[in-house]
Amino acid sequence: MFKMFITLKVWQVVVLVLIVCGIVGGFYAAYGRSTGSSAASSLSTNTKLVQVEYGNLTNSVSASGSLVYATSEQLTFGSAGTVAAIYVEKDSSVKEGDVLAKLDSTSVESLEGSVASARIAVQDAEDALEEAQNPYTELDIAEANATVEQAQQQLLDAQTRGPLDIADEDDTVTQAYNAYFDSLTNYIDNKITLDDLNKAERAWEKAKLDLESVKLSASKAVLDAEQNLVKAQDALASMTVDPLEVALKQSNLDSAKANLDDALEQLESAKEGYPVVAPFDGVVAEVDVAPGDDVNANTVVLKLVDPAVFEVSASVDEIDVSQVQVGQEATVSLDALTDVELSGNVSSISSFANSQSGVVSYSVTILVTSIPLGVQLRQGMSATATITNQLATNVLLVPTKAISNSSTNPAVTVMVNGVTEVRAVTVGESNDEYTEIVSGLNAGDEVVVTSTTSSSSSSSSSSSQGGFSGGGFPGGGMVFP
Repeated sequence: MFKMFITLKVWQVVVLVLIVCGIVGGFYAAYGRSTGSSAASSLSTNTKLVQVEYGNLTNSVSASGSLVYATSEQLTFGSAGTVAAIYVEKDSSVKEGDVLAKLDSTSVESLEGSVASARIAVQDAEDALEEAQNPYTELDIAEANATVEQAQQQLLDAQTRGPLDIADEDDTVTQAYNAYFDSLTNYIDNKITLDDLNKAERAWEKAKLDLESVKLSASKAVLDAEQNLVKAQDALASMTVDPLEVALKQSNLDSAKANLDDALEQLESAKEGYPVVAPFDGVVAEVDVAPGDDVNANTVVLKLVDPAVFEVSASVDEIDVSQVQVGQEATVSLDALTDVELSGNVSSISSFANSQSGVVSYSVTILVTSIPLGVQLRQGMSATATITNQLATNVLLVPTKAISNSSTNPAVTVMVNGVTEVRAVTVGESNDEYTEIVSGLNAGDEVVVTSTTSSSSSSSSSSSQGGFSGGGFPGGGMVFP
């Protein structure tokens, strides 16, 4: 037999090898199918395998409402008068700067008087400011300096004259004393009478009194001169600019100039008929007056809207409003245009509730940021906005139905080599359909999910990188939307 094998030709050897490989491959394929069938057959008919993959977890809130113009303005003349002309009608398209309406110009004469009065007020305010900035002339300051110098000289004179007067009077006292002493000697010697002695004594007493009076006068003269000098110096020091007074006069001047500008603007507007000018490109939504109507400054003449910018004015249920934040993205669908989807962002959320028939809701405004080319929107169209809230990005996700046990001890059933095992996991964010897995699973693991025959709408979603897939799901697997 060995010899017979040796004598086989080359092509016969090749055929023999191929036959052997086919037998071995068939064996392993049969074994693999048997193992896979065994794993699949170990699951009940209402369970599936889902592969764990990375994805984004989102939640969404629905808000119903209608389209409104985001930019609108009610225009007035800003002055009382009679309507002279209306140049537009409802649905007219206008450009920024277009004149839309005018008043008559009967008030021009009175406004010219107002302008003249305003000019005088400005001139008076300028004069008052100049006076506050320069309250004293050079002559005023020179006179004040001269007064100080004069007071200084008077003090010097008083300080010099006083001691001299006192010295003179002191000599007089000495002389009077000597005269009295001589009189006393002469009286003892009977050379003079007692009356002569008494006269000499009185002269001495008077000289002493005069000395005290001179001392008081000299002291008072110095004190008065010092006080006069202080007053003169204070008066000179006070001849400065008061910053508070200057600030007040400047404020008065600014106010007078603003009044003049207003008066000039009013006069110019009156000459032109107080024109109502379009503040932006838009469409006239309302015309509320007609030529010949009398109006006041705040009478609404017309309403202008910008048809290029829309908002969705919607309501959100009190249960969902806590999930809505300014800036969140939203998609908007319209009842009238079923094949159109708009993009937007939440621009405002009301802090005040609306209650109707016991149902509480909150007003939400969504600015439409993207309108498909060729789509014409109209105010009042019924709209439904789906506001998306990003819960987690690029995280491991499994269907929420795969989570078992309590919220404090979550677990999933994992298929490993055809055998199921219960594995504890740590979960993160979750919505109605999917749950974030923080730890306990790896990408590519297969978890067991119990499916239900009933279907229901959900406001939760997720997106995955490559999708979730599992054997037995329709289409060969499940891919997150």
